[in-house]
Amino acid sequence: MGASRKDRAIARRTFLGFAAVFTTAGVVGTITTDNAKARTAFDDALAEWVASGEAVDHSAAAFSAAQADAIAAAAEASTVIEVTNAEMLQDSATLDTLRASLDALVAAGLLTIAAPGEVTATTTAPDPRSTPDVPEGREAQLAQAQSLTEDAAHLTETAQASEQSTSELEAATTAALADIDAVVASAAAHGAAVEVPSLASQETKDAYAAAVAALGDSAAGSASQRIRAYQQSWTAVQDSQAAAEAAQARGNSGGGDDDVQPTYINGILIANKTYRLPSWYGNGLTGDTLAAFERMRAEAASLGYNLWIASGFRSYATQVKVYNSYASRDGTAAADRYSARPGHSEHQSGLAFDLNTITEAFGYTPEGQWVAANAHRFGFIVRYPQGKEGVTGYIWEPWHLRYLGVDTATAVYNSGLSLEEYLGITSVYS
Repeated sequence: MGASRKDRAIARRTFLGFAAVFTTAGVVGTITTDNAKARTAFDDALAEWVASGEAVDHSAAAFSAAQADAIAAAAEASTVIEVTNAEMLQDSATLDTLRASLDALVAAGLLTIAAPGEVTATTTAPDPRSTPDVPEGREAQLAQAQSLTEDAAHLTETAQASEQSTSELEAATTAALADIDAVVASAAAHGAAVEVPSLASQETKDAYAAAVAALGDSAAGSASQRIRAYQQSWTAVQDSQAAAEAAQARGNSGGGDDDVQPTYINGILIANKTYRLPSWYGNGLTGDTLAAFERMRAEAASLGYNLWIASGFRSYATQVKVYNSYASRDGTAAADRYSARPGHSEHQSGLAFDLNTITEAFGYTPEGQWVAANAHRFGFIVRYPQGKEGVTGYIWEPWHLRYLGVDTATAVYNSGLSLEEYLGITSVYS
């Protein structure tokens, strides 16, 4: 006989029980597998995120290193441009090329040039990243994995962009250094080709030859130092030649100015159109003048103002060349408004100098306005004030300072008068 109805019911319940067990086990297994996949996806995304973050840090460090080299190159390039006289180069275009490469270097390196040789860089603060904790739950892990993957892609792009910027900056630095060398080479070529004046002293000739040779020797100093020494040695040769020519002229004419003596009024040395200095007077800016300028420069710097001496002492022989050049270009009448005839220049006194940019625009800069209001506290006056050409003999020169000492400079400043008005003297060529 077949199984009883009772037996068949028992068998059915047993089968359904086993089926339920197997079904539950299958569901649990599926859930476990999905959870494992979610955790794996999170771990993989996290590893990718960490690696891309390290790439960003590495590329940022490489850019910072390149930026440090760029700062040094820009400082030297800006100084070379500042000190180099284009007329003392075989090819003045090398200086224009250096200016262009410096502009490119500044842009590539995020640099700022406050003054020749003074370069700073814009830096980016590091991105603070902390490793995220493992979120609870499969869905949260999958969502976090997706977010980390997207962040990793962005970080990778950032690293690649930084690497490209570093490559461009390194190329700009190399170009600037090469252009500095080109300026030095052009100076050396000019120096070797120029004919040295015959009447100059042998000492100045030898110094000039040594300076020209040093242009090709990097051990002799930086490019700007070598160029400056070369130009200064040439100036010494020209001064020596001019002095010899002047001596010859005095001998031929029986004249001379050895009987001229410096003029002091109320204890103040005067050099203007009425009063002149002898050709032998002066050998540089005085120690008091330089010390006072350094005190003024330091205080200005503490307030964010940048001051430097653009033109200091000029000898009688140098003033001969300076004035004659202007008179030849603009005519005597025009030159007399802004340049002194030899012997009449305050620059020869060693008590005067020109600041920063030798243009009227300097008077409207923060530096120029600060100087106008504060120079007397350090012993200086703005020698040729605005609107005083009729008494000083010269146009407004906000850049030209004269050292008088603190007490006298303050008295002149407070009076609102020019030095000529303060002393009751004239400034007119005879």
